[in-house]
Amino acid sequence: MNGRDRRQDHKSEKAEYDRQYYQEHKTKKAEYYQKNKIRIAEYNKQHRKSNKELIEFNRQYQKEHPLYATWHGMKQRCFDLNHSNYKYYGECGVGVCKEWLDYKTFEKWCLDNGWQPGLTIDRIDNNGDYKPNNCQIITRSENSRKRWGN
Repeated sequence: MNGRDRRQDHKSEKAEYDRQYYQEHKTKKAEYYQKNKIRIAEYNKQHRKSNKELIEFNRQYQKEHPLYATWHGMKQRCFDLNHSNYKYYGECGVGVCKEWLDYKTFEKWCLDNGWQPGLTIDRIDNNGDYKPNNCQIITRSENSRKRWGN
């Protein structure tokens, strides 16, 4: 077998591998989307409000407490298919526990666990959901060190 034939064999083997990888990846991605569609539908069903009520609710809580933005961002990353970071959270299966879909419950947990301005919520297991037994309150610098592994 000459060099040209070996290169041709290698190309066809690589093409087959790429085709199989693409199929597996496509299947896994479809499973993630299906899982997330179910969670998003469940979330929307539980928290259905008219647009006017939702806008008023958002305005009221944004003014009342800075944790509201944290809570809102957490839900956006996990449930909003159009959010820029959805691919790192919702698409990977990260969600928010049912009890934290209610802002007041989330706020109470954060305050009971020592949250104050300048601190942030962090998932202990980065592959796990946002839920009380998987979250902690830490400083932004601690969170940065954890994220980058320094």
